Formats: sequence, C-alpha cells, structure tokens
Amino acid sequence: MEFKVDQYVEEGLLLLSKLISYKTVLEEYKPKSDAPFGEENKHALKFMLEYAKVDGFSVFNDQNYAGHIEFGKGKEILGILAHLDVVPVDGQTWKTNPFVLNIVDDKLYGRGTMDDKGPLVAAYLAMKLLKDQGFRPKKKIRLIMGCDEESGSRCLTHYFKKQDLPEMGFSPDADFPLIYGEKAHMTYNFEGKLDETEIITELDCGNRYNVVPALASMKLKKNLKKEYLEFLEKNNYQGKVEKDTYIAYGVASHAMVPQNGLNASFILFSFLNEVAPSTLSKFFVEYLTFDPFGKKLGYDVYDEQMKELTSNVGVVKIKDGTVLIGIDSRVPRPSHEEVMRKKIDLAAKSAHLTAKVLGFGGFHYVDPNSFLVTTLMDAYKEVTGDITAEPITIGGGTYAKFIDNAVAYGPLMPGREDVCHIADEYMRMDDFKNAIHIYAKAIYELTK
Repeated sequence: MEFKVDQYVEEGLLLLSKLISYKTVLEEYKPKSDAPFGEENKHALKFMLEYAKVDGFSVFNDQNYAGHIEFGKGKEILGILAHLDVVPVDGQTWKTNPFVLNIVDDKLYGRGTMDDKGPLVAAYLAMKLLKDQGFRPKKKIRLIMGCDEESGSRCLTHYFKKQDLPEMGFSPDADFPLIYGEKAHMTYNFEGKLDETEIITELDCGNRYNVVPALASMKLKKNLKKEYLEFLEKNNYQGKVEKDTYIAYGVASHAMVPQNGLNASFILFSFLNEVAPSTLSKFFVEYLTFDPFGKKLGYDVYDEQMKELTSNVGVVKIKDGTVLIGIDSRVPRPSHEEVMRKKIDLAAKSAHLTAKVLGFGGFHYVDPNSFLVTTLMDAYKEVTGDITAEPITIGGGTYAKFIDNAVAYGPLMPGREDVCHIADEYMRMDDFKNAIHIYAKAIYELTK
C-alpha cells in the first residue's frame, strides 16, 4: 500500500493548532462532574471526537474521562493509546505562547507538540490515511484518548471498567524505535511538623511529582537578602528577592531524567544549609539535593535491562508549620521496593519526619522478540532506513501499561533532544511527517 503522507500534513497542522489552544492542564479532579479533569480537557476530547465523526469514524465518549475513535471490523482490537492532557508551564519562560502553535525553522512549538497532542494527531492521520485509501483491516483499530495521563491515568482506569481491553497496542508517547520495558514507579512523601527553631516560615516549590520544578519561593524569619544574592552570584544560579520572598529559578525536566534539569528547591536548601543550617536543611542536603539516582538515600539500584533508578523531588511545601516533600522514583524492578521502603524510613527518622508511600507499581515488560515488537520495529526501520536501531527500556510510564501486549512507540527519534515537560517544547516537522508514516505502516501490518 502507498502511504501518501504529504497530503495530510497541512490538515495535521491545523488540527494540532486547535488541540494546543486547549489549556488541558489538570487543576482539580472532580469525579462527579461532567468535566472530571476540567473544562479544557472536556472540550478538547469532544472536539477530537466530533472531528473524527465528521471524517466517518465511529466514536465513543466515556463521560469525558476518555474516548475513542474507531474503524474496522473483527473480534480483536488494536489499541492506540494517547493523551490530551499536558503538564503546567509554571515557572517556565517560553519564547512563544505555549498554547499557540508556532512554526519556526521547521519546528512545531507549543505545549503538547511532543507530549502528547502531536503524536495523537499523527496517529489519527495515519488511521485516516488508511481509511481514505479503502483499507479494510481484519481488526478494529481504536485510538483511545485519555485526559489524565500526567496525573495518574484515572481516565483509562475509568474507561476500561466497561470497555474491552485491546489484544495488542502501542502508545505514541515516548521514543522511537520502540520501548518494550517501563520501570516501576514509586511516589512517596516525607511529612512532618516544622521545628520551631527553623528559619523557614513558608516554602513553595512544584505541583507535579513527575516534573523537575523550575521555580521555588520561600519566606524566612530573618533577613538574609544580602547573603542570598551573594550566594546566587557565587554559584551562578538564577534568582531574586521580592520584598520578603526569596525566589530561585531552576530548569524543568521530565522526572524520568531529573539529571537533565536543575531543581529550584535545591538552590534554596543549599543556600540555607550554608548560611543558616537547620535540621531540615541538613536533611535535604544530606539525602536529596543534586542526586538524581538515589545514592544519598542508599537505594541507587541497577538492572541490566531496565538500567538505573532515578529519583526526583517534585514537590516541596512548607506552610502553617507543616512540611511536605514529594518524591517520584522510577524503579528498575518491583523487587527493589522493599529496600527503598527501608531506606526512606531511616532517612525520615533522622529529621523527625515520616515517610509515606503513596503508590508503587506500573512495571511493564513485553518480550522484545514478540510479534508485536518485531512488526513495529520492522515498520520503523522500513520508513526511516535506520536498520541498526534496537528497542529500549525507559523510566517513563505510558498508557502501554494498561495492556499486557502493548509498548510505547515514538515519536521522539533517536538522538533528538527530549523536550517533554520543559519550556519551548517542540516537534520537528520532518519527525511529525515520519511519525504519520510509521504509524500508518505499523497499523497496516498489524491489522491487514
């Protein structure tokens, strides 16, 4: 079959532009509302479903939690799992409006271009391309769209309570050539009361566990403005003091690669531990700062296939005498959970805090020699000409984990900069075109 991708690029850009205009950032989860993940997510989902219906697809809306676009017949389902929600832009300085698609030097800028609205559009166009050319698949091809991937995937948990699980699938929400393994995922807090001797009265940093926070602010009992400005200059950090608020600017990154970012809270606690050390600042520096692999906490485990553990301090809140430090760790194997629990309990006791595990799970693995993996790899190689590529494992978690026989598949090409969750997120125009082509080829081969 001939895949006439160029005929669909202009439509794809218009569709992507519309989707990016929806500010689909979760502010509050309202399970009893007709917009459980907010009005913007609801409208984005409805727009996609209505658009596909006009194109002649069958559509389904699961109470604005999630929905799907489908064509084809058969007992089996090929699931393509993508999401409409995006992470916030708090503390990030963009060159352009993050909710307007801007095309500069053949790069598509905007929040969601890479994660995950751009790949969702590419998958949709791949389905449309096949349908327009009269392809009659022997399986149902179902593009499943969720609205809560960045905050726990409650969308698909709700959706799959009544909808059949596909027999196989892929999630266009990670890297090419293909990801056959995803690390387990532990989120936990250090919680407690603020010691009266502490100099901090308030501290606010981050609102998502899965993002390296780029902005942190704090208030102190003592005026240390002069010392703070000197500290920033000495260490070449970015920050300022506004009235009684001490502000630090870091660099955002996805929590699965915290080493690529600069955590703004680390700047503040390093400063405090240098000029006004306390129990809390000592704890932070001893166990958390500038340590993306959990070495300080003593759980820097490693697996030959799944690689190293990563650890991200995503949220730090101090207010009204209470302390909350929220951490996101990507764990090579489920068997590592026990040692992690012991280590964080020991660390917490040293500062009179309590370690509270919020969740552990998400480990996902598909045999790299399976029909699904080899077929998808062949499609990637045929379109790109990259015959040496090998499937990989990652620390990120995708919708693939909902289906035993599903993998993450694109859109980030090997060697490209990973711009998910950071300012000036973009997808290259040629990568967008390649993604459409690869997905079309893959869908065809899996369902012909």
